[in-house]
Amino acid sequence: MRSRFAFVALGIASSTITVTAGDLKAPPIAVQDVKSSATLQLRSNDDFVSSKDSVAAVKPFSGHLAFAEVSMVSSDKLAPVNGKDLHAFPAFEISFTTVGSTLVPSSQEILGDFKPTGAGSYWQILVQPGKVWSEPNDPPGWTRASFPLALMNPVEGGESHNGVALFMYKDADITPLHIQITTGTTPFQAGAVFKATATSVSTMKPISTEDVHAIEKAFSVREAGRLPVKSWDNLPVGLTTAQSAEFGGRMLDDWKVVTAVFVDGTIYLKSCQTSEGPLPYCDRQRFGVWSATKSAVARMAMLRMAAKYGDQIFTMKIDDLLPEAKRFLAWKDVTLGSALNMATGVGNGAGKPEANIGDEPYDDSYMAFYNDGDFTSKLEKALARRRSYGWGIDRFVRYRDEDYFVLVAALDSLLKEKEGADKDIVSMLRREVYEKIRVYDLPVATTFGVKKQPLAFEGLYATIDDLVKIAELFQNDGAVSGSQVLSQQKTQEGLTNHHKWGLTTGRPTGLGQRYFSSFWIDDFSFDGCSGNFARFMGYGGQVVAILPNKLIAVRLSSAPTDDESVSDFSGLVQASNAVAKVCND
Repeated sequence: MRSRFAFVALGIASSTITVTAGDLKAPPIAVQDVKSSATLQLRSNDDFVSSKDSVAAVKPFSGHLAFAEVSMVSSDKLAPVNGKDLHAFPAFEISFTTVGSTLVPSSQEILGDFKPTGAGSYWQILVQPGKVWSEPNDPPGWTRASFPLALMNPVEGGESHNGVALFMYKDADITPLHIQITTGTTPFQAGAVFKATATSVSTMKPISTEDVHAIEKAFSVREAGRLPVKSWDNLPVGLTTAQSAEFGGRMLDDWKVVTAVFVDGTIYLKSCQTSEGPLPYCDRQRFGVWSATKSAVARMAMLRMAAKYGDQIFTMKIDDLLPEAKRFLAWKDVTLGSALNMATGVGNGAGKPEANIGDEPYDDSYMAFYNDGDFTSKLEKALARRRSYGWGIDRFVRYRDEDYFVLVAALDSLLKEKEGADKDIVSMLRREVYEKIRVYDLPVATTFGVKKQPLAFEGLYATIDDLVKIAELFQNDGAVSGSQVLSQQKTQEGLTNHHKWGLTTGRPTGLGQRYFSSFWIDDFSFDGCSGNFARFMGYGGQVVAILPNKLIAVRLSSAPTDDESVSDFSGLVQASNAVAKVCND
């Protein structure tokens, strides 16, 4: 959370309309415009998907595509960050094939060549499955294809800038790629959620039958694991306008990128509305979720390793696992558990012994740590912000990204000690946790160089489906189909209703009263029903709430501020009671 910075963001209304792209009413983009190398003007998002008169694709598609770096056209003036060009759409390569009408990419991981120092594009890119189709007036043999995409910065690893891309193909011929960016989650150094268009030169070469079959097989597995998605209008119970709004929190509706709730095995989704119309493929888009990564990566790794090595790892000392920490006395006696609680007693704030989670300055030394892409020097900077407050561990919480980077470095060291030097945290999470909950892709920003450690305090790029499955694993006490994947006891901590988990933050009720194990915890009380609920949150109001009635609520945001108003979910539990009872009568 970075409350001292405020930026102007793109207004994004929250309306309830069709969730997925396809069969929309706008006329298609003219063929001559798609074939042209000229950059299109910002236009309706409907133009990038099939019209109401569309028909099945003339031909399937398979090929390896390479797209050139190109300057984006935008009315938003984006200043360079760390010498990088924010207007440069990155070059990238990817293979696609079609499965039915779905355009399937060979990878959903982070793409594009990025150099952490020097000039070049600020961005890398994420690509998701799209669609192929034909329009009645298209030239014979030509087929349209579009797919969702997101721009991200791998050093910062926080926000996403989301959009859609379109091209046409006929046998070995392919048009330029036309890109439109219209929304995104709250940025930090980039300054604003921006709108932009670009046209990139495309080249294509064939891919082997083996590659096609591999893409098809991977897609089949992923599709079988996806949760059902329905429009918000199809919720099993009717909600008042006020109740519906509470699922998105009490921030301005214009800041809500997407709102969803998980009920009885189905995701009910409000579309990703923009001023250019619904963002296509809303349910497939990947979003930067900022510090929600703390729960999805650091907490998840800690709980998995506790299941394997015992809950006593929570009391292990960081300087016993990281030799680098021994040089800094402030880290003496700091445990893995206290780092997970951000209660290390280390920091650069005023140091008053009081509940004030925000008393941690984002000063020059923090920004030096933040922008360092090398593991060794980043860890050194994290440890060197070394003032000890003198009150010891687990007394007061201070919001410190450095604690989580140090924590995961220590966990990685423990993993290597137990299982071998070739092991790493991300691979462990993919294989031992995420694949078990049918999350098969885990795009997460890492450090560069020899050691690629996940940033852990931010850096995850997730779909709504991913976020719901992560929360559901926590909600189910870390068990999957009868198998205990995470430590049961430690997973339950923070989620057991009627227990005052965590350290007081100094925030009011509904805005994150207490902090515990990467969760913000709030009390609730209405109509004789009381208790508490947990959520994991990221900068700008990225929220996943785990409710006591087994519902899961997700709200992603473009809020231009990170003040307490973006965290106000004080009416959520009562509103959710209309869908499923929170307390027994």
